[in-house]
Amino acid sequence: MAYFAKLFPPYYKYPVLIFLFCEFVYSAFVLAISEAYYKTAALILPIAYRIFNDTVKKNKPGFDWSPEEKEILEVYKVQMLFLWVISAIGVILCIFVMIPQFFDFNDKRGNPSHLCLVRRKLAWVMFVIVAIYIVVLGIAVFWAWTDGGAAAKHFHTHFDGAEKEEVYITELENAFDCTSDDDQEVAEVTMCWEKVNKAFISHTWLDILFFAYISGHILVFASLPFFNKQLFKEDEDDYINAPASKLLDN
Repeated sequence: MAYFAKLFPPYYKYPVLIFLFCEFVYSAFVLAISEAYYKTAALILPIAYRIFNDTVKKNKPGFDWSPEEKEILEVYKVQMLFLWVISAIGVILCIFVMIPQFFDFNDKRGNPSHLCLVRRKLAWVMFVIVAIYIVVLGIAVFWAWTDGGAAAKHFHTHFDGAEKEEVYITELENAFDCTSDDDQEVAEVTMCWEKVNKAFISHTWLDILFFAYISGHILVFASLPFFNKQLFKEDEDDYINAPASKLLDN
């Protein structure tokens, strides 16, 4: 019972710092990836749509492009934006909650306290806020993971099969700040194609984000009770085990 009791507030500072540091690292990782892929999609998709529409007008055999297919790519862009926004909020939240852990506070009786937050109700409020963030982040990661790289496959299938006029290649070059080889044909591979090929997140990266989220949160949360105690002083701080009636409720 003591193990499960220490899974929840009140917390000492150490498990809070450990958990939030891990959360900060993961959120920052998701932020960097989602921001890069969202910005890339925002650059390339408007040009790609014009290429696809132009190819349809030319009645190229075997090439199909419909509003439903466009919706798949638009949903992908929203997924990356959602991940970007949520992870950015998480980075700020982690910093906001971690900063007070580097200061010392006194409890109701004026004695030094090593708890994360002296006020019990406030500790639960912060616990709920962080828990809500973790759940929403999990929803965002899971939503992107369910795509399974289908958007990337869908895009590259159409892009490889489309007819790319010189004007569109020029737009891609300007968007990605790259230049093509003038000796190559328009439909040949150019220097920009390498950037185009990396424009969408792969199934591998989605798996890494998803399974790191699941395994990381289970591992860190399950280890909290082992750190939810006074680690660096010999004297026992039994405040964390005190009945709720003896803790500050305001």
